[in-house]
Amino acid sequence: MARVPVVKTAILGAVVLLLAMLVVQPFGWVVFNSFHDDVTGAWTLNNYARVAQSADLIEPLVNSLLLATATAVIAVGIGVPLAWLVSRTDMPFRRSIRVLTLTAFVTPSFIGATGWILLAAPNSGWLNTLWRSLGGEGAALNIYSMTGAVFVCGIYTVPYSFTMVSSALDEMAVELEDAATTLGCGVLRTMVSITIPLAAPAVIASFILSFIQGLTLFGVPAFLLTPTGIPVVTTKLAEFYQLFPPEIYLAAAYCMPLLLVTGGLFWMRRRYLGRKQYVTISGKTRAGRQIHLGGWRWPALLFALLMPMAAVFLPYAALLLVSLTRAWGLGLSWENLSLYWYWWAIFGNSETHTAIVNSLVYSTLAATLCVALGTLVAYIVERRLMTGASLLGAVATVPIVIPGIVLSVGFFAAYTRAPFNLYGTPLLLIAAFAATFLPIAYSHGGSILKGIGPELERAARSLGAGEARTFLSITIPLMGGGLVSGWFLVFIPIIRELSVAVFLITPKTNVMTTLIYNAKDGGNYEAVCAMSVLLLLITLLLVAVARPLAGLTGARRTSRKTAEAAGVPS
Repeated sequence: MARVPVVKTAILGAVVLLLAMLVVQPFGWVVFNSFHDDVTGAWTLNNYARVAQSADLIEPLVNSLLLATATAVIAVGIGVPLAWLVSRTDMPFRRSIRVLTLTAFVTPSFIGATGWILLAAPNSGWLNTLWRSLGGEGAALNIYSMTGAVFVCGIYTVPYSFTMVSSALDEMAVELEDAATTLGCGVLRTMVSITIPLAAPAVIASFILSFIQGLTLFGVPAFLLTPTGIPVVTTKLAEFYQLFPPEIYLAAAYCMPLLLVTGGLFWMRRRYLGRKQYVTISGKTRAGRQIHLGGWRWPALLFALLMPMAAVFLPYAALLLVSLTRAWGLGLSWENLSLYWYWWAIFGNSETHTAIVNSLVYSTLAATLCVALGTLVAYIVERRLMTGASLLGAVATVPIVIPGIVLSVGFFAAYTRAPFNLYGTPLLLIAAFAATFLPIAYSHGGSILKGIGPELERAARSLGAGEARTFLSITIPLMGGGLVSGWFLVFIPIIRELSVAVFLITPKTNVMTTLIYNAKDGGNYEAVCAMSVLLLLITLLLVAVARPLAGLTGARRTSRKTAEAAGVPS
């Protein structure tokens, strides 16, 4: 038996160790802590008994399920028709609708919630002020409600279903649809009998992902439901950490319902889709024949603009206008317009300056670590470099079913005690970010490697090159722009992530999302809006850079596979 090269062994060992530290250990600590008492530290089942028997703990679970279900229904109910209009009809401005939908995707939902607070708060919201100025009584809208939270969660989850379904429709072989049309089927019958069944996997996946988003979001419920006393699981977890002393072990047990629901949904999806085959046997696919809407073109565009209007135009305008006022309460006037809060955020406030730098540095390092590890795991799995390689792939995808706030609980438990004592260090946040988005990097790397034949790698090894040299000199160059696009696919969600960071930051390690979250409680909306606009500008600028560099939105085949496997829209 040939001796395994030392370099290869070292790399495989490092990959296994990193996976254990980033995924297995935090998840293991959540489970381990859930069986211990917060006061005595003894083994117990009392935490689970409290979760099952306490009305105060059951109510947030019910509210979370209601929020998640409503969010998924809105996301699919709007996203699927929108995807069909953009991909299959002659509706005007289809490209603009795609861009605006991507803009909604990269917008942190809690920043969108801030914009809607300015628009629809019962007393001070501009839309309610306009309503009263027109003779209305009371408040026409109340964003501080379950309805308001469902609305905000829904509109910022629509891009999940839109992106996945539109990608499926764009790549779908259309011969069956053409055949149905030739045989006399109308547009509606063809869509119901052919198009929808072929797009069913994307629709099901988008519903599940939208449901999980609604279930695990922290920022929107914290901004919109906490002021009214409506608890959900994620905000209840935050309460456990704010108690003195904190009930960390009870929080671990309270995470389990989220894990069971998210894990069960992915299992059901795999089981359901595994029993069916969604395959079209044909030659080279071609673009689908556009459906002419006739007189419905402009009404269709009006429907398509509703989501960008609610998710982008209105909240962005509110955030920008408030950020440009010296004092929001004085109203809009030339005398009140000022760039003061931007100067304050960039130069005049050391916390904001530190948070901006931290966000960029932590996101860069976390995305680099995530892509490097995910690509290595994908290479090991695809090329079967070791026994049990598929197990490494399974571990790399485990964070799919672990909500971000649960994973942060695990990192807090695993690495804030001896011998690590990482609390308050950048390394803790970087590791947590990398672990959370590892499935994206792994799935994206696997999608790229599936399209690269192993012949050149075999030729290099036959000439004496080792696995490591072959990977660096042959495989990495062939992956090329795909790695760049994968890096941006990870970087962008990291820089806008809140739930992972909220339990792990300290004043020295604050990032933009946590600083905005903390500043909102102080009621200084001018500063909050200025920081939110800066975060949006940074994110949108990165998207603009990513598109020409790596075809972030153009490489639909790879991105769709990544989205389906990793649980995010590409």
